[in-house]
Amino acid sequence: MATFVVGVVLVIALFFALRHIYRNFRAGRGDCCGGSCRSCSGHCSSCRSFTAPIKK
Repeated sequence: MATFVVGVVLVIALFFALRHIYRNFRAGRGDCCGGSCRSCSGHCSSCRSFTAPIKK
């Protein structure tokens, strides 16, 4: 039973990680700079703001 619970937790974590990467890709941001350049210690050259809405 514990193996099943750990597997479910890993699947959920993987889903959220892939969703984060996909949304950043759609928004034109690098994964490292998902929120701000501070997450990359201030040296993320591809970091840019995205203000236009995502087209669906």
